[in-house]
Amino acid sequence: MIESMNLESGNTRGKHPGLWGRSFIFLNISFFLVFTNIAFLYLYPLALEAMGSEHHVIGLVMGIFSAAAVISRPFLGKLVALKGESRVISSGMAVIFLSSLCYDVITAFGFNMLLVRVIHGIGFSAFISAGFSLAARVFPPEKRGETFGILGAAIMGAVALAPPFGEILIRNWGFHGLYLAASASVIPAWIAAFMATHPVSPCTPGKYDKTDISYLRLLRDRSFLFLLISTIIFAHCQSTVPNFLALIAAEKGTQSGSFFLVSYSVSIMILVFMGRHIDRHGKLVFMRIAYPFFCLGILFVPGMIRSTFFPVPATLFGSGMGLLFAAHNALAADHGSQMEKPAVMSIFTAVYDTGFITGAVLSGWFAHLTNLDILFRTCGILGFIGFFVVLASPIKDTQRLTTL
Repeated sequence: MIESMNLESGNTRGKHPGLWGRSFIFLNISFFLVFTNIAFLYLYPLALEAMGSEHHVIGLVMGIFSAAAVISRPFLGKLVALKGESRVISSGMAVIFLSSLCYDVITAFGFNMLLVRVIHGIGFSAFISAGFSLAARVFPPEKRGETFGILGAAIMGAVALAPPFGEILIRNWGFHGLYLAASASVIPAWIAAFMATHPVSPCTPGKYDKTDISYLRLLRDRSFLFLLISTIIFAHCQSTVPNFLALIAAEKGTQSGSFFLVSYSVSIMILVFMGRHIDRHGKLVFMRIAYPFFCLGILFVPGMIRSTFFPVPATLFGSGMGLLFAAHNALAADHGSQMEKPAVMSIFTAVYDTGFITGAVLSGWFAHLTNLDILFRTCGILGFIGFFVVLASPIKDTQRLTTL
């Protein structure tokens, strides 16, 4: 039993590494800073609108970032297994930095804009493939809820702070200030990622054969497959909110920064304090609790975003999002063998990012055909389908079953 646990942890010294070691701390810092870069550009729809772009064009521009991330993910997942997390993360950071510098020279929709978004998405995909592989492989399996809870808190912290700070930058220095801040966040993220990956052994100590990993074999696992179905629904709804919140807030005569701050602050608290409880009581239990809160939060946005009651949908959305993020990630990391962790997390994060494509492109198209109010209400109803998938599907909480 102990030998099995040691193998699962990925620690070459023959014992579990502590969760709050150097690697975990710096990995969280790198996640926070990379997602700061991404979250600053959640305000890019405002720049696109200033350029005269319509909703469906905005959706295309925002969604092509995730499309590039998804299409490149299977290749990058195998690249992580072949070359190790450190090399892939470093390459991704370089691409993110260079592409972020390009936003300031783009003044109209066109090929160059789409190209920059594609390159930026590939760099982000490299970081995500390697970062989530490291989290699933290295840290204790019995603490996966806590692991991904804290990582989620770092991500949500960036998303909570960057948009309101970005709005301040835009008011005072225009979009130039926004793009400069996004670029500047990558340099310390690169340093933190280096510190996170170098104390740990690579995932491929020379034994890996690229034929060992079969994505099709992983997808034949019905538990994993239905988890992916829930994941894409969750991600689609989660993506629709930040991609179109600034627009619906502007339409209602208010700003989105306060909603972002409240919702993601609540999500951070949930992720920090509930990770251990998710590990103890089961990930599926918390998914079933969280989905209704998440869906109601989205449904209430059109009617409450401008009122003094905006913290109600923000709190519901944030609490549901926090629990669902940690539980989905931890359940995904439970699947597959130790050698398959890079592939498992690549599939999972690719599906997650696919939801961000549909949440941008399809939601943009749907908003163009209808209006933003109907978009948010339809999205909330879609979330309840994810809730019923979790209730009725054969998703297995394997780590909890092993612990029990």
